[in-house]
Amino acid sequence: MEAVKYLFICAANRNRSKAAEQICKGIAQAKGKNIECQSAGVHELAERRVTKYLADWADRIFVMEEYMKDILVIDYDQKPEKIIVFDIPDIYPIYDPVLEQILIKKIETYV
Repeated sequence: MEAVKYLFICAANRNRSKAAEQICKGIAQAKGKNIECQSAGVHELAERRVTKYLADWADRIFVMEEYMKDILVIDYDQKPEKIIVFDIPDIYPIYDPVLEQILIKKIETYV
């Protein structure tokens, strides 16, 4: 069976989306689910910037803030129903336990 492909997006691809990618991989492995995960950022100085190719690759895209959904729909021609908004503000460092708990709760719904 082909893997389901998840893309996690935040602004800079330094904290939220990277943490989400790692957490999703762990949950998928623990549940025996075939899910491929990647992460990227929408900001021009992101560690890994989202591209149209990467957005098209994903079966489902998870963004941390509403404006990121708008960017993906307008600039990357993605269907709105493919995009889930997590509503997690850019206030957490990557290994913040609060961020990890928020992400686990949100991601488990989709794994």
